[in-house]
Amino acid sequence: MARTAGGKKSGSSRMMWAFWAAGVSLLLVEVKAGMEYLEAGLRHNLAGLLGDVPAMGMITLNVAEHSLWNWGSLQWAAQAVPMVATGLLLVTVAVMLNGRTSR
Repeated sequence: MARTAGGKKSGSSRMMWAFWAAGVSLLLVEVKAGMEYLEAGLRHNLAGLLGDVPAMGMITLNVAEHSLWNWGSLQWAAQAVPMVATGLLLVTVAVMLNGRTSR
């Protein structure tokens, strides 16, 4: 009789472990499916976000290209600014010196 009760106990213990193992495996399957769903959502949303980056890169390259094409006119302006500033500085110094000598 004791043997029969012990046999039933070990049988129910094995069934309990089988249910636990099945529950854990179902949990892992659900977690994996949830992670795949999350990854797919992130891919979809980040693809939309990163979809504008190449366009912005092309806009930047077009602006740089147009700036380089017009570099010649910018070069004349850059050369003219110091010449004009030097001319104004010399005129100012001449006026100041003329004002001192005339007093």
